[in-house]
Amino acid sequence: MAKKKHAEHVNHERWLVSYADFITLLFAFFVVMFAVSKSDSDKVGRFSESFQEAIGIELGGGRGVLGGEKKVEILPKTQLRAAKGDPLGRLERSIAEEAKKRSELSGLKVVRRGNELVLRLDAAVLFASGDDDFASDAEPVLEAVSQLVRGKSVHMRVEGHTDDRPIASARYRSNWDLSSARAASVVVSLADRHGFDAARISAGGFAEFQPIADNATDAGRAQNRRVDFVVSMDPEPEASPSPASSAPASSAPASSASAPSVSAPSAPASSVSASSVPASSASSLGAPSQSAAPPSRTAPQSAPLDH
Repeated sequence: MAKKKHAEHVNHERWLVSYADFITLLFAFFVVMFAVSKSDSDKVGRFSESFQEAIGIELGGGRGVLGGEKKVEILPKTQLRAAKGDPLGRLERSIAEEAKKRSELSGLKVVRRGNELVLRLDAAVLFASGDDDFASDAEPVLEAVSQLVRGKSVHMRVEGHTDDRPIASARYRSNWDLSSARAASVVVSLADRHGFDAARISAGGFAEFQPIADNATDAGRAQNRRVDFVVSMDPEPEASPSPASSAPASSAPASSASAPSVSAPSAPASSVSASSVPASSASSLGAPSQSAAPPSRTAPQSAPLDH
């Protein structure tokens, strides 16, 4: 007699296995996301500094995936350099802030150029057109410029620049003469009337050969007619040598100084024998082998007589 087959039981909860796998993968995904958001803060800081230096602003933060909101603070490049211990950056910030307080320097532009600061003024602020004579209100401007850097450990080079239009004047042969004369006038005024150290200032004329704008337009030519005050800082003094390192050097001259005192007594005898007897007889008289050196000492005494 055949056995009766029972109906196979169907499991209606098999979907829980797939659901559990899905929840596990989702949990792992968010764990990885959380770990990525907590990256190395030192590496992020170094990257942030490099990025800020490149673009000239500081990004203080923003909305993150897991964090809140932070205020974005934008700092000028001068403040970033000053904060990093750059002496020229601190000077740039100081000059820029001081220039804002002076109405005479309303047209002054401060430009960083490598290891130099350029304080730029339009030539029309200081000079009449096509001349190196100062305008009526030029002296207060030069006094204000001098006060910005006077007393600081800096050197200043005054550069005169013109546009590309040739000058038609009997006084100046070319724009070289005009730009050089303007720079020299500024240097003389700063040194004689405004107390700037004459040993720390120089002048140079560049004519139309260093433009900062296109000479094809009136606005571009006006920008090229300018006077640049190029400021550079003194190099930091080198560290003085330690006493231990200077001791051997001081002992060397002492030993060399004793050499002439030893050979000095034999100099008169050898000079007489060398001028009166041959070398072979000089050796027979007991002259030392170094006796050939003194004649070379007597030679410079007779040299002035020959000239």
